[in-house]
Amino acid sequence: MKKNVIFILACLGLAVSAGAEVNFDKGVDVKNFVELATQNSDKDYYPQPNGPHFVRYSRDCRGFSFGPSALPLTSQRVYLDSTEYVQVCHMAQVQVCRTVQVQQCHTVMVPGPNSTQVPRQECHMVPPQECHMEQRQECYERPGQTFHSTVQLNIARRDLFPWETESFSVCMEGPRVDMDSTKSPYSYSVDRIGQYDITFNLTPNYRVPTAPDSNGLNYAAFTFKAGKFTLSVADRWAAEYAGEKVAIKIELMKDGFLFFNSSRGEKTFTFDTAAGYALVFAESDLAKPKELIDDSADKGASKFFVKWGFQRLGRVSTNQYVKKDETPKITQ
Repeated sequence: MKKNVIFILACLGLAVSAGAEVNFDKGVDVKNFVELATQNSDKDYYPQPNGPHFVRYSRDCRGFSFGPSALPLTSQRVYLDSTEYVQVCHMAQVQVCRTVQVQQCHTVMVPGPNSTQVPRQECHMVPPQECHMEQRQECYERPGQTFHSTVQLNIARRDLFPWETESFSVCMEGPRVDMDSTKSPYSYSVDRIGQYDITFNLTPNYRVPTAPDSNGLNYAAFTFKAGKFTLSVADRWAAEYAGEKVAIKIELMKDGFLFFNSSRGEKTFTFDTAAGYALVFAESDLAKPKELIDDSADKGASKFFVKWGFQRLGRVSTNQYVKKDETPKITQ
């Protein structure tokens, strides 16, 4: 009787752990459990393990990209699937052989003094094999069940600047489906709806500064007049960055033979954002490099060009430095 009571408690525990619907408000049919225990007291109700195994799932991903829009956006619905792979292992008898070097010797007759034959022992190594059976674990993968899902993204209205884009990735691995923002100037709150036909509703919370447009500032002209160089730069996003500043760094380079150019110095100019910028400087205005080549004896015409780049200073973008192309060469 004691064994039966223990079995009843075990069955109750299994029912709860397995997610069985047991209504405790209506009571438990103990009599039914007792009869079951009496009839099957010698049987094992616990599942037996099938040996060591490991489960992995294939990963299926889709990407979504969006640009500026004045309206809410809805993506196409994509299909995802993921297959389960179970690693099954068992012990097998395997023949293992190894080579052992053994010295073997024998006697041979060789010519001796006075036309006689004398014995001499000759030895050499032979590689016989020793083999035996070993127990080894052998494993293989078998496909299990395959999971399926569809996914769609809905993005509430948000304001992107003309150069900005955003991208998202949805991935399925086993029964799990995740959505991640891979590039976006916004932090979103995400509401997930559905189990197998899933919709992610994205609502923008606040902006996150991203890298500035590398083509936002562009070369316009580079001239030399009255002992001064002038680099002119145009800004295509002056309206979007109104009220902020921009820093433009220049390095004056003297053209040399083949690739032997020399730096004449550097300077950074800071401006309020505008449609265009004029960087006026003389060579004497520049911070000189530590090792400046002395070419004062060179009386001929010299050619110069500028290496330059810029940073946006404000809240619209990060202050990431953007390196631009070299200007055309001009004669001083």
